[in-house]
Amino acid sequence: MRSISDPVLAIDIGGSKLSTGLVAADGTVLKKEIAAWDALDADSVMRTILAAARRMLEPGSGPTPAAVGVNIPGLADPERGIWIEAVFSGIRNVPIGTLLSEALGLPVRIDNDVNNCALAESRFGACRGTADFVWLTVSNGCGGAVFLDGHVYRGAFGSAGEFGHIRVEDEGGYRCGCGNDGCLEAQAAGPGLARRYREAGGARTDGRDATAREIAERARNGERLALEVYGREGYYLGKALAAVLNVLNPAKAVVGGGISAAFDLFEPEMVRTIERMTYREASRRVSVEKTGLGYDAALVGAATLALMRGNP
Repeated sequence: MRSISDPVLAIDIGGSKLSTGLVAADGTVLKKEIAAWDALDADSVMRTILAAARRMLEPGSGPTPAAVGVNIPGLADPERGIWIEAVFSGIRNVPIGTLLSEALGLPVRIDNDVNNCALAESRFGACRGTADFVWLTVSNGCGGAVFLDGHVYRGAFGSAGEFGHIRVEDEGGYRCGCGNDGCLEAQAAGPGLARRYREAGGARTDGRDATAREIAERARNGERLALEVYGREGYYLGKALAAVLNVLNPAKAVVGGGISAAFDLFEPEMVRTIERMTYREASRRVSVEKTGLGYDAALVGAATLALMRGNP
């Protein structure tokens, strides 16, 4: 696999924020910036992305990047550079690769955010030397990537790894943005976790729902309800991962995204659920781990795509 040795510009489009950064060829984040969205429509999102990218490219802001890598939240067409759809925002059919390349004067590569995280995990993280693994992100949404025989597996129509739309709740499940009820994304992503806590009587913060991070803090301080909510989180994640492990039999399953910061809170029930719901003898050697790339996994993922030439 050929690669480039200069730093690259990484753009991570998230559900609640935009992260941009300059990342070295060894995966080190040299500089980064986080910006909030003004609005979640295509025009506003593109304006925010371009403004942040241009700040990274200002003279004196750091080394000049050789290329740009972009994380797409949802469906992407990497060959044509098109952001096909994001369930959380309703954004569809944006030629983001062409728009950014023309505006910035740099080659641009795009792909689904979790596919990029899997690439980074393989190159810089916990899966170096691992040919077969899956990557699950849990943040404002839930997504997945399948890494088989040393490559991202895309499926017949380019959409393999949509773990967030595995149904994990049969009765009374929350409505997902995809139109179905009880999807992992609806139940286990940050908004679903916060909703479950509120509906169970959890305390609000300054008149608003507590965030997943605040609920995790309460759990670590011993609050029973917060602990129960994170236990249920582990059940949902374990149920989805069990289905994936039964089908693919990877060496590892890696969990990332913002909610992975609470891995210690949901891991016990997640592991118990996986053990109950998988063919144990076939899956007994599978390792389920937190990402080795920490909070910057997504940013490093976008950078890895830009750093690699050829088919990742």
